[in-house]
Amino acid sequence: MRNCVDDLLILRRFDLRGRPTRAPVIRSVIWLPPAPRWTKVNTDGAALSSLGVGGCGASIAINFAWQNGWHRIWLESDSSYVVHLLFSRSEQVPWRIRQVWQRCIYQMSKMEFQVSHIFREWNQVADALSKHVLGLEVDSW
Repeated sequence: MRNCVDDLLILRRFDLRGRPTRAPVIRSVIWLPPAPRWTKVNTDGAALSSLGVGGCGASIAINFAWQNGWHRIWLESDSSYVVHLLFSRSEQVPWRIRQVWQRCIYQMSKMEFQVSHIFREWNQVADALSKHVLGLEVDSW
């Protein structure tokens, strides 16, 4: 039952009782600025259907920070899986990206680094940019 009057009327006509769906959980989501001398990066990943074309902004962001001498990075992603991999420093990634991933793990170990999850609704700019990059004819952006 979709919790609408039409559904209720149909069920009553057949002398049935409906089970209304639960109300959605509403969470307050607040973007927090980084502490002084920290750089905050919001990232996202994207994939182009099942062609195997895709990417993860987290690895690019970590490498970019490393190359520019940024030593205090707070990375946010709407992918709880990527957050888990970064937080645990796991190497359980596809073999095609293992070398890039290992470089990220090394770079993270040499800087003050924190990672957190952000809901998709508050990560719209990173989401739009990651989708845009899929249309480019380059390996990285």
